[in-house]
Amino acid sequence: MEAVANLPDTAITELHVLVGLTRDVFMPLLEKRREEIESYPQRTFKYGSTDRHQLDVYYPDPKAIPNGKIPVLFFVYGGGFIGGDRKFAAPYNLGYSNVGMFFAQRGIMTVIADYRLVPHVKFPQPVEDIRDAITWFIANSDTVIAASPAGASDLNKASLGKIFAMGHSAGANHITSLFLSPTIIPPGSPIRAMTGGLIPQGGPYRFSFVTLDLPPGILEAYYGSQEATLAKMPFTLLEKADQELLDSLPEVFMLWSEHEPAGLLQTNKDFQKALEERTGKRVKSEAMEGHNHFREKWGEFVAEWVKARV
Repeated sequence: MEAVANLPDTAITELHVLVGLTRDVFMPLLEKRREEIESYPQRTFKYGSTDRHQLDVYYPDPKAIPNGKIPVLFFVYGGGFIGGDRKFAAPYNLGYSNVGMFFAQRGIMTVIADYRLVPHVKFPQPVEDIRDAITWFIANSDTVIAASPAGASDLNKASLGKIFAMGHSAGANHITSLFLSPTIIPPGSPIRAMTGGLIPQGGPYRFSFVTLDLPPGILEAYYGSQEATLAKMPFTLLEKADQELLDSLPEVFMLWSEHEPAGLLQTNKDFQKALEERTGKRVKSEAMEGHNHFREKWGEFVAEWVKARV
C-alpha cells in the first residue's frame, strides 16, 4: 500500500508515533468492512484466571481447508511489552479481527490470545501465558471445534493439523523466547511435537543499553535489570541452547520490512544468520520492500507457507 510505504522512517524508540500514523491509514479501509469482519465466525474462550487470559478463535472456511487437515495459527501481537490487546476499544477494534478473518478465510484456524503486560508482570510470565494458551487449545480442541458457529459446522469432517506460532514485534520476542527456553517448554513436550513452524516478524531479539532500543526503563521492568535483559534475550538463549533443544526447534520463517528501524533490521538479519549457524539449517526469510514495521503484505506469504506444510 503506497500510503504505508510513504510513512516516515522511525527510530525504534519512536515506534509509538508510527503506530498512530499506520492505524490512521488502515482505519478507514477496515471501517468499510466492519460488518463483514464483525460477523465472521469466531468464539472467545478463557484459558486462565484473569481477564488477560482470554483468546479468540477464528474458524476456517471449510472449503479452503487443505487436505482435510486444519492448520492452526497462533498469532501473538506486539506492543513493546507494555501494550496490546486482541480487541482494542472501538473504533480501533477491527485490526486483529481482520487478521483472524484473513487467515481463517484461507482455511487456517486462527487463535489470538491476550497475555499479561508490564508493569503487572515480568519475564517469563508473558511467555508462559502464550505457552498456557497453546496448552489449553491442545487440551480443549474438541471443545473449540464443537463450539463452531453454524457457518463452520463442516469442521467436524476435518481433523486438526500442525500448530504454527507467529509473533509480531514483541510477540516475535515472546515466541522465540518460548521455543528457546528449555524450562518453559522442555524438549519432548506436546507443544513442540505439535508445532509445525515459527513465524517471527520484525522482532527485537537482541538489546543494547548503549544505543537504547526501547524507551528508558521498559526492558528493566520486563526482564528485571540490564544484566537480566542481556542474559535472557532471545539472542542469548539461542547462544546457550544445547543440541537437544536445537534439534527440537520447528522450521522457522522470518519476516521483516525494508523500513524497519535500522537497529531492528540488523538484529533480524543477525538472528537469521545465528539460527542458521546454530541449527545447521536454512532459515527462510522474506524482506518486504517499501514497508515499515507495521505492514499488510505479509499475510499471503504466511498463508502460503503454512498451508504448504499441512
